[in-house]
Parts: sequence; C-alpha cells; structure tokens
Amino acid sequence: MTPTAVSLFRSLVCCALLAAAALGCDRAGRAAGPAPAPPSVAPPPAAAPEGAAPAADGGASLAPAGDAAAPAPAAEGAAPAAAQVAPLRADAPFVELPVDGFASAVVSVPIGATARRPVLIASHGNYDRPEWQCQVWRDIAGGDAFILCPRGVARSDSPSASDVRFTYESNARLEQEIDAGLAALRARFPEHVDPGAVLYTGFSLGAIMGSAIAARRAGLFPRLVLVEGGHDKWTPKAARAFADGGGQRVLFVCAQAGCGAAAKAAAARLEKAGVLTRVVRSEEAGHRYDGPVAEETRRALGWAVEGDARWSAR
Repeated sequence: MTPTAVSLFRSLVCCALLAAAALGCDRAGRAAGPAPAPPSVAPPPAAAPEGAAPAADGGASLAPAGDAAAPAPAAEGAAPAAAQVAPLRADAPFVELPVDGFASAVVSVPIGATARRPVLIASHGNYDRPEWQCQVWRDIAGGDAFILCPRGVARSDSPSASDVRFTYESNARLEQEIDAGLAALRARFPEHVDPGAVLYTGFSLGAIMGSAIAARRAGLFPRLVLVEGGHDKWTPKAARAFADGGGQRVLFVCAQAGCGAAAKAAAARLEKAGVLTRVVRSEEAGHRYDGPVAEETRRALGWAVEGDARWSAR
C-alpha cells in the first residue's frame, strides 16, 4: 500500500470511530432522562355541613404519581418514573360508579390525567349524601385525585323522594362497600388508578366507622382525616393495632369544643403507640364540615399526606 493510501485509510478509520462515539453519547443522553422531582404538598380549601349544599370549587392539587410497574404498592415516598397513558376522559368531574352488591358510589375523577393518581375515600355522616362529600372534598383536595364517596343505605325518614338521605349500617358493611367500590373504580379506570395505599377521610359517622376500619386495615388506610368524630374508637388497643399494622398519621379536625377535647385525648393514645397526630380547630361552627371547618381541613391536608410522593402540588 502506498504512503498516500495508508494516510487515506487512517483518516477514514478515525472518522468512523469519531462518528460511532458521537452516536453512542447521543443514545446514552436520551436514555437517562431527568431525575424525578421531589415531593411537595400544597394545602387545600372549604367544605359543606352534614345536610348542607356543597361549597365552591378550588383547593390543593395533586401531581401525577407515575405508572406502577407491578401491582404491589410502591414504597411510600418513592416517585416512580412516569409512564404516560391516554388522558382520562369523562363527561363531568363527578361520575356515578356502579358497585357490585351496593348502591352506586359517586366519584370525583381527575379529568385529563395521563398517569396513575391516588385515591381518597370520603365517607359521609348520618343523614347525609355522597354527592355533598365528593363536592366538598374536590374543593379541598383539588381535581387531581380520585375521590370515592360510598353511598351507604337510604334512610326511611328522608325529607322527600327527591331528597333522599343516607347512612351506613355498620363499619363492617362500610368496609365491604369500600372494597367493592375500589374494585369497581380500578376496573373502570385501570390505567389511571394508583394501586397503593388509600387516604381515608370521614365526617361524623364516617369518621367513627373509619376509625374502626383503619384499626384493622392500616395497610390500606395508613393515613386518616377525621372530621368531627372518630375519637372514642381509639382505645390503647386500637391505637396499637393501627400502629403495628402500618398506621402513620391521623389528622383530627374539629369545629366544637367537645370534639377538640376528645380529639386531643385520642391523639395522645395514638402518639403513645407511635402514630403521628395533629388536631386542628376551626372557629366554633357547630357539627359541620363546610365553611371554616373545611378551610382548616384545607390548611392541614398537606401535613396528612406529607412524605407520600404520590400527592404533591402542581
């Protein structure tokens, strides 16, 4: 090979090696992607009393949780890589959800969601309606989560056929209704419902029954928001069972002095068992969950979900 040919051959080899190196760097850079953002939580807004009309829209928002690669719940605080799916579509923010073996539930849906979103259970009080709870909690928590509102059973003393009020038969029956509602929700929105732990919220009767349910199902309901109720159920034994089962936080929200005193006593028993608690009081407003009570709930909700990367502000 002549000197000229050797020089030309060496030039071609060098060019090929440089091109291959450039191509490899480009592929590695595309595969890496940005690191997930750290979790942050913004506070929420206002709610409506037992038997009252719902409040206005607004509130804290929830960021996408990221698609889960396996059916088992992801570790709390972990932010899985987001895997986008088709945007969730619904004709309205609230949908009626048929529930096998029970009356239909009401669900606030995160319209437009392109990744899995966490679920919040909103259990109403006695002589109440799931529609009101769902509206109130959408106002408080925003429109970026699923809010599942179990209906319970109709009361025979409802004001009229056009104004039916509801109650729950027992905490065991409500637990079954929630399980059936979650199954129906996941079947209807299989790509958008997060499979992990659920935030349980309850007002009055819903808070009382939720305390009993969570004490035996802490793995599913490790965090609670109990409004105007659910204090007496927290015996030392129940508090220990909740803590041992994975219970993490309980937020008590009160509008009456009696509720505040009972909540502080319950919080002390839970804290002794190792569960974080917080008690917040609105101005004296009676037994209700709207107005100033909802405003206090909105302010404190960030604490209830702190450290769970599935819940964060936009």
